[in-house]
Amino acid sequence: MREAYIKIVTTSKKGFSDPSRDRIVLLGFWTDKLEIFEGEEREILQKFTQRFMEYDPDRIIGFKINYEEWPFIIERAKKVGLRMNLGRDKSEVKITGKYYRGIILRQAKIKGRENIDMFPIAWRDFPQLPTKELDELAEANGVDCPKLPLDYEICEKVESGDYDFLRNYIKEYLSVVKNLAEKIIPFQEELAKLVGLELEEQISRTVGELVDVLVSREMKKRGIKEMKAGKVKEYGGGLVWLKEPGVYENVAYLDFQSMYPSIIKEWNISPETVDVDGGEVIEVEGVRHTILRDKKGVIPQIVEDFLSKRLELKKKLKELKGSERIRVDAQQHALKVLINAMYGYMGWSGASYYNRGAAELIASLARHYIKKVRDELKEMGCDVIYIDTDGIQFTGCNVEKVADKINEKYPLTIEIEYVAEKAAFWTKKKYVHLVDGKIVGKGMEFVRKDYPKIVKEAQRKYIELMLRGDREGAKKIKEEYRNRISSGEFELDEIYTVEQLTKKPEEYEKATKASVAAKIIKDMLGIELHRGTNLRIVIVKGTDGPTNRARPIQLVSKEDVDINYYLQMYDDVMKRTSEIFRKPSLKRWF
Repeated sequence: MREAYIKIVTTSKKGFSDPSRDRIVLLGFWTDKLEIFEGEEREILQKFTQRFMEYDPDRIIGFKINYEEWPFIIERAKKVGLRMNLGRDKSEVKITGKYYRGIILRQAKIKGRENIDMFPIAWRDFPQLPTKELDELAEANGVDCPKLPLDYEICEKVESGDYDFLRNYIKEYLSVVKNLAEKIIPFQEELAKLVGLELEEQISRTVGELVDVLVSREMKKRGIKEMKAGKVKEYGGGLVWLKEPGVYENVAYLDFQSMYPSIIKEWNISPETVDVDGGEVIEVEGVRHTILRDKKGVIPQIVEDFLSKRLELKKKLKELKGSERIRVDAQQHALKVLINAMYGYMGWSGASYYNRGAAELIASLARHYIKKVRDELKEMGCDVIYIDTDGIQFTGCNVEKVADKINEKYPLTIEIEYVAEKAAFWTKKKYVHLVDGKIVGKGMEFVRKDYPKIVKEAQRKYIELMLRGDREGAKKIKEEYRNRISSGEFELDEIYTVEQLTKKPEEYEKATKASVAAKIIKDMLGIELHRGTNLRIVIVKGTDGPTNRARPIQLVSKEDVDINYYLQMYDDVMKRTSEIFRKPSLKRWF
C-alpha cells in the first residue's frame, strides 16, 4: 500500500490562520521520501498536485489534516484558479463533518483513496488526554515526540523568514505522525474489519456507533426490528468506595472491565431478552427485571464468540514476533474494545436497540459481584483499599491466586492488571500508582487541561519522588517550582491552561475564560472561532475576576502575566497534594 503524509505551513494572524486571507508558504509531502514545496503559492499547489497524482497514494495520513491541511489547500487552490481533483476518478476532494463531544469532526473524502486523520482517534480512543494534541497522543503510545512549536510561534518564524526552522519543523512533525500511524493504525484496521466498515468511516464513528453497526447487522439476521425499551433516564451505576486516604505499598489492581461481558454472557442479557413476555424474574441490589433464558440473545452470542476468538489470539501471541505479532495483538485488542462496549451500548440513548432495563440490570449485577469479590478478598486475608467501576485495589495477600480463585467461584472473567510498587489515594477517583517506575494517575491535576504545565509538572515530580521515598528531593522540587513562578522564570507555554469554546461567545449566558478570550480575538483580529476550538489561556494582571482577565496566549507578553494568580494556584495544588504524605505511617504489606 502506498502511503503519503501531508503538512502545510501558512501565514496567519498570531497563529490563527484563515484560508480566505492567508496563504500557504510550505507544503510537506512525505511518500517514499520527504519533499517540501515552496515558492509562489500557485507553484506550490501545482507541484503538490503533480507529485500527488504521480505517486498515486492509496492512503493519505495526517493529524488534523481534515481541519487544517485539506480545507486550507482546497480554499487556496480556488483562490489561485486551481482545483484539487485528487480522486482516482479525477474528482475533487470533498469536506463533510458532524458534531461530537463539543467539536465538529470533519472528514475529507477522496474517491478511490483512504484519507486517515488521527485526530478523531485521539478524541474517541484516548479520552484521558487533556488536549488531544499530537504530542499527547504520541506519548500515550510510546512514540518519541520533540517539543513542537505552538501556532503563534510558527507564525513568528514565518514572519521572520526563518525557513530552515520551518523545514525542520515539517520534517519532525511528519516523522512523529508517520511513527504514530505505524503504532495505532493496525488496531484501527482490525476494528474496521470486525464491524465491516471502511477504515476512514470507522475512525469517524463513536464506539457506540461501531457497536450499533455490529449489533444491528446481527439483529436483522434474526429478523429483529429496531427497539427502544424504557425511558431515557439515569440508573444506578458502579460502586465507588475508598477505605482511607493514604499511601500504600504493593497495591494490586484487579481489572473489572471484562466482568461486564461475563455478566452479559452468563445471564443472557440482550435488548430482545430483557423485560419481554415469558421472562424469568431477576431481583438483585433492589433492581427487578425479567430475562428470557432459554434462547441465547444476540449480544450474549456476540460476546461469547468474541471472547473465544480473543482467547485463541492471546494464546497465539506467545509464539509470534515482529509484524505478525503486531497484527494479532491489534486483533485481540479490537475484540476487547467491542466486547467491553456492549454494556454501555444497551444504555446509550442513540442505540438502535436501546434497552434501559438491560443496562440497569447489568449494573446492578456488577455491584452484586463486586461486593462478592470484596468479601472473597477479605476471606483470603487481603486488605481492600479502593473500589470503583473499573476495578478493585487491594494489598496484603497472594496476588497470584486471587484472579484464578474468583474466576473459578463466580461466572466472571477478571484479571490482575498490575501491581503498583506504591499507591497514594486522596479521595474517590483521585489517586496515583507507581508502576514499573512510572507514574499512573487518575483525577489528578497533572492529567487535566485546566492547570498549567508548570504546576502539573511540579505536582507529578513531587508525587513521584515522594512515592520513591526521596522526601528531600520532593521538598527541593516543590521549592524550585514555586521560586520559578514567583520570580517569573518561566516561558508562556508553561503557564497557559486549555479552555474549549463550546458555542459562540455571544451565546454564553455566563462568561467563561474561553468565551472572553474568543471575543477578544474577534474584536482585535477579526477572527471568529468555531465551537470546539481549544484556546490557550493566560490570566493577566488587573482588578476584575480571573474570568474577565483571561487572554489568548497569542496576545500576551510575560510582563502581562498575573504571577500572584498562578502562585496561589500552585500553593493550593501543592498543599492538597502534600497532605497525605504528612501522615506518619505508610501502610506496609508484604
